[in-house]
Amino acid sequence: MPAQITEEILRRTIAGTETVWMIQLAGSQKSVPLDPEAAEYFVSVDVLRNVLVSRTVQQVNTMIDRVVVTASEIFPQTTQPKEEISAYEDSAVEQTVNVLMPDGTRAKVKLP
Repeated sequence: MPAQITEEILRRTIAGTETVWMIQLAGSQKSVPLDPEAAEYFVSVDVLRNVLVSRTVQQVNTMIDRVVVTASEIFPQTTQPKEEISAYEDSAVEQTVNVLMPDGTRAKVKLP
């Protein structure tokens, strides 16, 4: 939920320095102290977006990993024979040829 910082309070005591931020929640006129331990907060929409996208990707990857493990437990693993390279694929290997140009220079040309 969106909130706006309305006040920053710096308290210096014998125990040390403490900073407290007062925030106003959307739809409220009252300021309350922000408790960083009770709620997660983000300083900008871009930071929020990056965190949420990262978490979403992590969750999707976790679900996919679980599916892969479950599938490997339920379905037997079968090996598929490797396909042989066809004559067409053999001819697709590039060759390099040296060509003498009309001006006397040599050039390397790759032929399919």
